[in-house]
Amino acid sequence: MKEECKECEEIHRQGLQSQPPKLTSAGKTVLAVGAGAAALIYGLTIPFLLPGFRKICLPYVPATEQQITNVIRCLRGRSGSIVDLGSGDGRILFSIMKHNVSKDSSLNISTADGVELNSWLVWYSKFTKWRLRNVIPRQSMNFYKRDIFKTDLKYYDNIVVFGVESLMVELEQKFKTELKNDGLIIACRFPLPNWKPVKEEGEGIDKVWSYDIFSSK
Repeated sequence: MKEECKECEEIHRQGLQSQPPKLTSAGKTVLAVGAGAAALIYGLTIPFLLPGFRKICLPYVPATEQQITNVIRCLRGRSGSIVDLGSGDGRILFSIMKHNVSKDSSLNISTADGVELNSWLVWYSKFTKWRLRNVIPRQSMNFYKRDIFKTDLKYYDNIVVFGVESLMVELEQKFKTELKNDGLIIACRFPLPNWKPVKEEGEGIDKVWSYDIFSSK
């Protein structure tokens, strides 16, 4: 029994003296890089994933060049302010405002606002605005992180929305309540289901529809 106890004591003593293996400098570096990469990926992707958990959201799908051309065609002769609901990376508004300042422009847009829920896209739009400061007057454009249904549309003369089918009926109600008497709505990808468009441009996924307040009657 004493010999067994001595063996137990020896095992216990060796256990106390033993230490876990230490990480080498290379191992620590790999671990730090892996953790940093995971944090970066999480930070970059979460703003794109979170809108999907909301009841109503606009997914980020960049507009094509043809879609932007069709939007500008529907805006011919228009003036005043414009808002892009779900503005993404801001490419629609930047194209509109570039055209607005060109010599042969058929537009007279005074201000342009982008409304977007994705923080990264709002920051990117603001950076692009700064980068184009010598082309487009900075004071004429703004981008906001905001829910489109919490955006007061009574202040805008022109509204652009790249919607999804499930949104359009609710947007109709908002437009009917808040659209100016001489306001214009341009819907892309999906039309307003119960309104009659005053103009259509393009075809397929690039097609856009424009509406005024009388379209709802």
